Amino acid sequence: MSARDQILGKIKPLAEVKHPGAFQGSSKDFDFKASLEVVGARVVSPEELEHIFPNRQRFEKTHEGLSLADVEVLEIDGEFGVAENGAIWLTEEALPHRVAPFICQHLVIHVQKIVPHMHAAYEELKKPSSSFGLFLAGPSKTADIEQSLVIGAHGARSLTVVIHA
Repeated sequence: MSARDQILGKIKPLAEVKHPGAFQGSSKDFDFKASLEVVGARVVSPEELEHIFPNRQRFEKTHEGLSLADVEVLEIDGEFGVAENGAIWLTEEALPHRVAPFICQHLVIHVQKIVPHMHAAYEELKKPSSSFGLFLAGPSKTADIEQSLVIGAHGARSLTVVIHA
């Protein structure tokens, strides 16, 4: 008997695990605003937005993403928000270019529809409205092994959300 066969012979089969059944759904009591604040976003009213970013802009569609390299504040519309985790679904139709939410310094997203959790979010995505989309939660964040947090290294330095629900 080879060493391989000896090793494999010592492995005991796992006990059968029963399927948990149909998804029961998680709480529908998630707080979208609180979830956004946990991921580092700021939630404001339309009136507050006027004071924070008076010179924000909406940009036309472009095929040249680098033309947006100097954008300080980008204002876009999100398709819907997810209360469970503060994620916002963005589609290509709402973006001047796919790189837009990552190349600007500050990102402002308007959200009108909020779903309670990711299961409901994926139900929304069964009705495709775009060839490209992404969930974005909070400003860009990364940390190294020394636990030094850097905000804005791979995208916007801040995320401001205006909820119109």
